[in-house]
Amino acid sequence: MGNEISVNPDSLEDLANDLVTRLSRVEDEYRNLHMELADLINSAPAEYRHCFYHVGDPWGTGNQLVGQLSEMEIDLRMVANKFADADNLVGKLYKLYEQYGAVTALGALMTKQLAFYGLGFTQFIKDADGVFTYKHMAALQKVTDKIDESKKLGTMARAFLGPLYLRSKYKDLPLADLIHRKIAKYLPDDVAKFAGSSRAFFDEIKYKTFNPTTFKSFVSTGAKFAKTNALSTVVLTGAMEVGGMGLKISENYAKYGNNPDVLKRENAKAIGNAVNNTVAISGGAITGAVIGGALGSLVGPVGTVVGAAAGSFVGGIIGEKAAKLTAGIAEKGAILIKEPLHHGVEFFKGGFEKAGKAVEAANKGIDIVNKQIKETMSDPVGKIKDIGKGLSKAKETAGSLLDGAKGFLDKKLSFF
Repeated sequence: MGNEISVNPDSLEDLANDLVTRLSRVEDEYRNLHMELADLINSAPAEYRHCFYHVGDPWGTGNQLVGQLSEMEIDLRMVANKFADADNLVGKLYKLYEQYGAVTALGALMTKQLAFYGLGFTQFIKDADGVFTYKHMAALQKVTDKIDESKKLGTMARAFLGPLYLRSKYKDLPLADLIHRKIAKYLPDDVAKFAGSSRAFFDEIKYKTFNPTTFKSFVSTGAKFAKTNALSTVVLTGAMEVGGMGLKISENYAKYGNNPDVLKRENAKAIGNAVNNTVAISGGAITGAVIGGALGSLVGPVGTVVGAAAGSFVGGIIGEKAAKLTAGIAEKGAILIKEPLHHGVEFFKGGFEKAGKAVEAANKGIDIVNKQIKETMSDPVGKIKDIGKGLSKAKETAGSLLDGAKGFLDKKLSFF
């Protein structure tokens, strides 16, 4: 007996689709029976209605059966998707590329932050009491102070940094501090306070003492530190997930456009997963930034900033893994409200259908590439021979065309 099994994901998906069709029939049937029973009871004379009290209402048992069938369909389609993902070599390569891009971006961010501090644009100073303060490079401070003196120049400089810095909460902050936030992702005052409270908190753990004031300061500065980039993290993650959700819904219209029951469920799952991923990944990134920043504070405020960047990256990865554990719960919750969700999605049906055709074409292209890769991996020597034959045939065809063209020109130009 072999150690491998062959499973066709398409067959599993067809089975899941058939299960949804039957599930919908059961759902319609028990609801109709419920209404018929209610009509029968209401039409009976009042003195005989008590006779129906012990007649089982199909609503409860029918709803329970539908719930069990629904869970079976979710599990079955999840298995089919896992087999499909395992079979998608191009998808795996793209995932590796994404991870490489994320690590590269993290490295670039850390390098930029360390260069900013290494060149002395902002310096943190620790006084005799262990409290951190900061100061900016004299040249930077002088130039930005001059810009801040002009409301017009100050507004232009903030707009150049980004629309975020035009908000009222940044109106009275020095431009030099905002430049620090642009590079380090945090205001220098917040970094100094969080670094100081973190070091004080870790010192108490080290010496096994406990001061409620120190703990309160750590929590307070940590919460402010987390809040700084919470909105941008959620917005960025949400935007990425909404994009992925749109592609998935477009694909669903291409695959299940003729099967409304499956379409409603799959679109609801896509929406549920987008919300679930946004919450989990954003929460992981924000929590990771606080933990990484706190640990980095052991080497000073610069470590706070760099540690927060690394912690946010690691936290996002953990959040992504956690999202997979709660995906089933999110899908089940979304399916419960699939009808109102479907009505909302239908407003954009035309756009999703057009995009779905493009997604379907792309998927077919990926399938062709996957097939070529598998054939090459299973018989690399034979594949190279096939390529050689193809090149030889192309060479013969090209030579034949050239000879034909030469003969044609010789005849046409023979009068010379």
